[in-house]
Amino acid sequence: MSVKNILWVAALLSVSSWAAAAPAGPAVGQPAPNFLGRTLDDMSYRLKSDVGQPKVINFFSLTCKPCRQEMPELAKLEKRNPGVKFIAVNTNDDKLEVVDKFIKALPGAPSHVVLTSGGLQETFRLMGLPHTIVLDSDNVVLLNLVGYTPENIKLLQKTLQELAQH
Repeated sequence: MSVKNILWVAALLSVSSWAAAAPAGPAVGQPAPNFLGRTLDDMSYRLKSDVGQPKVINFFSLTCKPCRQEMPELAKLEKRNPGVKFIAVNTNDDKLEVVDKFIKALPGAPSHVVLTSGGLQETFRLMGLPHTIVLDSDNVVLLNLVGYTPENIKLLQKTLQELAQH
């Protein structure tokens, strides 16, 4: 094997071991990365400016079947937790009309929907969709959940109950 090939294999092993060790989502206990987007009523949204209230942020894609299944569950949790802002964030660069149609076709969705121009996969270390994070009122990450499972919904409910007690 040539030196060039050995270096290439070493680089691949280094990257793959880093990826395996890196946890999904932004680090718990750290401020969430900022993102910019547009709401369905075409207003600008900036996470960094949205402070003072705990948040559940759900990253989704229009083509993600588990995302479609999870949204009504999130809408129910939003109704039971009025002190928490629920935000659904489209991770792809989809047109407003297409996302609006998707949301309206669901039996329930969080009240706040933000469209982005993409790039969130890397910024938020999303390793699958749906990906849900819980933030405190200062946008510090409290919880990362990857995928839609009954266990994740239970963890989300527990975290919301703990937030309500503070």
